[in-house]
This record gives sequence, C-alpha cells and structure tokens, in this order.
Amino acid sequence: MYIFVKDEAVIQGFFLTSFIHSMNKVIINIDWVPNNFSAAAANEEMACVATGKTLEEVKAKILEALAFHIEGLREDGETVPGEFGDKWEPEYRLTTRAQLKYADKYIVRKSLAEEIGVAEQQLSHYANGQRHPRPDMQRRITEGIKSICARLACM
Repeated sequence: MYIFVKDEAVIQGFFLTSFIHSMNKVIINIDWVPNNFSAAAANEEMACVATGKTLEEVKAKILEALAFHIEGLREDGETVPGEFGDKWEPEYRLTTRAQLKYADKYIVRKSLAEEIGVAEQQLSHYANGQRHPRPDMQRRITEGIKSICARLACM
C-alpha cells in the first residue's frame, strides 16, 4: 500500500508521532502523605523519591530526581534500568488518597460523595488515610471525579 503525500509537514508529523509512540512509559506512583504529595518510580531499582506541596511540584521534582539519578548511573558506569533508556515519558498513577487531596482544590467533597453514593465522612477517612478503599471503591471515586470534571467542562 502506498500513501502519496503532498505536504512535507504531514510526513514530519507522521515520524514525530511514530517517535512519540516509541517512547517507554515509566510508571510513577504518587501518594498523599501528611502535608505533601510524594512520588516514586514504580521500578524500585531507581530508588528515587520526591515530595511537593502541590501535584505539579512533585511531578517536576520526581522528573528532576530521576534525570539526576540516571545521569549519575551513566557517569559511574552503572546499568540504567531498560525502561529508562534514551526515550521515556512518565505515566503518573495517583493513589485514591492523592486523587482526593488534589480534587479538593476543585470539587467539594460533598458533591463527590453524592456522585458516587457514599457518605462524605467515608471519603474523608480515605483522604486522611484512616481507611483504605477497596479496588471497587477506588474505581468509583476515580470515575466520580472524572464524571464531575466532564460535566464542568461542558459549561
């Protein structure tokens, strides 16, 4: 099959898209610990952690920490884990507690509780780490946040 393209930008866009899709995804777990977000690569071989008052801050700090660590490993002749090769990008995974703390900036917890059909106090227990939600409840919380955000985006 042949594709004839008149526009060079389309060709460049195709190669750029191919390049982006060939990047390794690196999972970075983000949690809320008392007073801060914390982040760490899921690959424990990297042994990098970062904290920040905001989600944006912790994301920037973990990327900086990983870049510094990778540079140090290379300078020392150490092995860099495979997914941290030349081309990688982060995939952030927030715990339910981190999602709830981040959502607090934008969504009243009472609204989220009504959206997913649980008591507001129960959500507070999850957000404060007093209780840990089961996987089904984690999914409901995530979907509830997304549902509220989608409706707000339509305004």
